Amino acid sequence: MKIYIAGKVSNNSVFSTHDWRDGFCAELTKIAGLELENLDPLKIQESTMQSKDIFAKDCYLISQSDVVVVYLSDDISVGGSQEILIAKYFNKPVIGLAPRGGKFNGSSRKIAGRMVNDYRDPFVFSTCDAVCDDVATVAEQLVLMSKGGFEIKTLDIIAREAKRFQKELK
Repeated sequence: MKIYIAGKVSNNSVFSTHDWRDGFCAELTKIAGLELENLDPLKIQESTMQSKDIFAKDCYLISQSDVVVVYLSDDISVGGSQEILIAKYFNKPVIGLAPRGGKFNGSSRKIAGRMVNDYRDPFVFSTCDAVCDDVATVAEQLVLMSKGGFEIKTLDIIAREAKRFQKELK
């Protein structure tokens, strides 16, 4: 199974290394018992690549993947959210790893003057096909997906939700 792992690139991230995807993929392979091919975007990145080339390369790799796993660390860049939508464009399943208690899953937030406990980020939970708290649950979802027991959201979710909200306004 070809897997594209989206997430922070910088050495200054919570992972403290730019090549964290190798270890993450190895851990998923061990837990899931699946053969995973890591389509690591940094493995074919050259220092001479311009922004448009990096975008094109990532779009290509996502198009070639069987699944996209996005590691939603608290310090994730805007690229991770864009990679979710690129995956949806290519009708690829997206599994989000949003650690419990982090800013996307289970934190407390003040919204419109009131405290919301157990906050779930609406953009993450609406666009990802599954959102997991930990690596073991991501592995479970990969196994489920490999057996065909996984429903994939498409970009249609955007128009469908806009229409649903429009009806609520009336």
